[in-house]
Amino acid sequence: MSVSLVLVTPDGKQTEIPLRRPVQVIGRQTDCQIRIPSGAISRHHCEVHVDGGQVSVRDLGSSNGTFVNKRRVSQADLAPGDLLAVGDLVFVVRVEGRPAAIESDDVLEDGQVSTPPPSSKPAKPGKAPPKHDPSNDSSVDDFDFLNEEDDFRKQPKL
Repeated sequence: MSVSLVLVTPDGKQTEIPLRRPVQVIGRQTDCQIRIPSGAISRHHCEVHVDGGQVSVRDLGSSNGTFVNKRRVSQADLAPGDLLAVGDLVFVVRVEGRPAAIESDDVLEDGQVSTPPPSSKPAKPGKAPPKHDPSNDSSVDDFDFLNEEDDFRKQPKL
């Protein structure tokens, strides 16, 4: 099954990120498969699971939450065209090439997510971040948002 996340930036640009592993962690830590260096993103923010014909997301105790179609979720199944908001960013879920076309203006209008301020709750003791499993490595490099042209900290929140 072909699954990808399509990032839609505030200027309307789209970047497709193929998900080629059964589990991919999104976060700002260097061991995340989809790395986003933004203060609005937790070190290990959420993970996306692709299992057979099912795609789902699970929040990993992030401070600002994970949102699917503007609803904060701890875990949710994903369908083609769903909006996945992580920190300041909004992704469109693409499964088997659907949706084929993504209207950036619609996503930016519909995908506005008001993220709450970082939680003042102390970290849960004994909660370790997910371990990197090299057996899941593929020949495809992980996706890293470290690009000098993109500074997500300066972009407006979606």
